[in-house]
Amino acid sequence: MGTRLQGKVAIVTGAGSGIGRACVLRFWEEGAQIVATDINPSALEKLTREVVEAGGEIIGVAGDVTRREDAAGIVDTALSAHGRLDVLVNSAGITPRTVRAEADFEERWEAVMRVNVKGTLLMCHAAVEAMRGTGGGSIVNLASVMGTVGYPTHLPFSDGFSAYPQSKGAVAQMTRDMGVRLAAEGIRVNAVCPGFVYTALTENVTGDPKIHEAMQRSHPIGRLGTAAEVANVIAFLASDEASFVAGALWAVDGGYTAQ
Repeated sequence: MGTRLQGKVAIVTGAGSGIGRACVLRFWEEGAQIVATDINPSALEKLTREVVEAGGEIIGVAGDVTRREDAAGIVDTALSAHGRLDVLVNSAGITPRTVRAEADFEERWEAVMRVNVKGTLLMCHAAVEAMRGTGGGSIVNLASVMGTVGYPTHLPFSDGFSAYPQSKGAVAQMTRDMGVRLAAEGIRVNAVCPGFVYTALTENVTGDPKIHEAMQRSHPIGRLGTAAEVANVIAFLASDEASFVAGALWAVDGGYTAQ
């Protein structure tokens, strides 16, 4: 067990799976007091049970980050339980592939933008108000390499109208602007930009051997990443070790965007 986040109160959204889940487990190992939230109550219950059975303490709050009252309620839960909020990780997100199959491109676009952009915005807004009252904190948003470059033409993920890169580009710019405006108040806002990572959001394409191989080839390191590898970087950005890091986009992409 580490001490990098000892005593810090952290909210992690999208905690029931993928990178959010990996963050909860890593933050627990580093000594944080965690409020985990997800729109999926069963996934959240499974996670909290796992942490408790391992001897940890965690509060699970089922909620929809696209609803302002839910976002405020999640932050209020942290304040009520621990009296402060030090860290927010905005990991809740979807891709067009996870929207209902019968939805047209406009519906897919609106659904993805609602979760990835509006959800991040609402959680940041609620968290900043809390952090201002307790001396500052750290916000880590989940952007993506696709927030800085377009999808490669050899992968069948976009026809030029995909909401995913547009939404993650918005998160990247939100991070820069918040990072600049809030740094003087002691609130550091940064983002990680993962490459392709093995999560529930990619399992419906990594199951295709040809697409999987092409995805691996896209990364100079020769493979996809893991949620734990992304969580490692998030844990650093959340900690006091990153005290001079603000408004930055951290590529965690096996060299993808350096090509």
